[in-house]
Amino acid sequence: MKTYGLILAAGKGTRMQSELPKCAYPILRKPMIEYIVENMEKSMIDDVVVIVGHKKEYLIDLLGDRVSYAEQKEQLGTGHAVLSAKNVLGDKEGVTFIIPGDVPLVPYQLMDKILCAHKEMGNDLTVVSMMMDYPKSYGRIVRDEYGTVIGIVEENDCNEYQKLIKEVNTGIYVVDNKKLFEALEKIKLNERKKEYYLTDIVAIMYQDYKVNSFVVRYPHLAMGVNDLYGISVAEKHLRESINKELMLSGVAIMNPETVTIGHSVVIEKGVSILPNTTITGNTVIKANAVIGPNTEIHESIINENAHIRHSYVYDSEIGENTTVGPFAHIREHSVIGSNNRVGNFVEIKKSTTGNDTKMAHLSYIGDSEVGNFVNFGCGSVTVNYDGKLKHKTKIGNDVFIGCNVNLIAPIEIGDNVFLAAGSTVTENVPSGSLAIARNRQINKEDYSKNLIQPKSKVERSANKEIKEDK
Repeated sequence: MKTYGLILAAGKGTRMQSELPKCAYPILRKPMIEYIVENMEKSMIDDVVVIVGHKKEYLIDLLGDRVSYAEQKEQLGTGHAVLSAKNVLGDKEGVTFIIPGDVPLVPYQLMDKILCAHKEMGNDLTVVSMMMDYPKSYGRIVRDEYGTVIGIVEENDCNEYQKLIKEVNTGIYVVDNKKLFEALEKIKLNERKKEYYLTDIVAIMYQDYKVNSFVVRYPHLAMGVNDLYGISVAEKHLRESINKELMLSGVAIMNPETVTIGHSVVIEKGVSILPNTTITGNTVIKANAVIGPNTEIHESIINENAHIRHSYVYDSEIGENTTVGPFAHIREHSVIGSNNRVGNFVEIKKSTTGNDTKMAHLSYIGDSEVGNFVNFGCGSVTVNYDGKLKHKTKIGNDVFIGCNVNLIAPIEIGDNVFLAAGSTVTENVPSGSLAIARNRQINKEDYSKNLIQPKSKVERSANKEIKEDK
């Protein structure tokens, strides 16, 4: 029997106050709906269907062909949203796992537990609930005298007794697929909200089928994210969970409350993460690397024994035994070789370097191919932009680049080349050469008096006048 996942993602989410569809809003730099899809892909669920509506093109572009889609053309409530999937799921045999697109923290292990409990209890409908001391805004789970779930009452429809109920609805259900769509056809329009409530299927199915509940032990796993404050709460729980799992697997994290690591990051045993560090995207950190403090890494690969501190690395790869920082910026498709030194205030963009290359301070390397054993002096720059187009710089092996050298691209520097300090190099330099590209210094003695009066002399004169006035 097949299992289907159904994600409700058609809503506007006006409380987010964002142009993004609510379910696409990022948590730790990843859209919240991606957490749900990834966990469903790891779970017992066979196929995933997403209900889209508001700005559907954004979600379809985001998820691609990983899922199937059904469209809710009018915003008429959660019951109407699920009914919109009838043409995709209505004739399918099996069970459907329904989850709102703003409930991103349910791990695949919990999804599997819920599905197994549904099967083992022989339920037709399993309502996933949680216990809350202050259940305001949540629908209450209503049971009969035998403890059987007989319905869900929304907060605004609760009487005084029902408002005291602490077991609340998470919006997650597992239900026999064909019976689901039979029940949906019986839902009536809520006159106050002018919507069709999915919660009404509980009272409908209770009449003829077996309805039961699965109580989530840790409520934060099933929390809904409704506004920007909710985003911060979800990020806190996710960050703590990720950091705990990494530390138990052999990753040393100093001051973990200051460290943010994304859901898709892979960090090997023996890595040290220092305070105030953020690592996100599909980043991979390999064994014995040291990251931080005060460092941000996104969508990058950091190889063994690399040390990145007080720096930013984006969409790049750092070789083994390479040190980066402090205050370095490596971005967009850069590949830094092994045993490199990328020092203070160095920026590298869309460039590759060989092994044992040094850029110790105050350099810019852009759109360049750099060989092995190259030394960039302080203030050296690859001048890659002519005002209209970007051009490439190629530098061979064993090249010494003096301080304040400008390499005007497109240009090629051969092997075993020495570029004299202060040179602006505009032509290719063949291997084995010394290149000097600067004007001869000319000193004109006793000439500065024609240009500007020394400040010290001006100040002495002014002070003299002040004293005379007194």
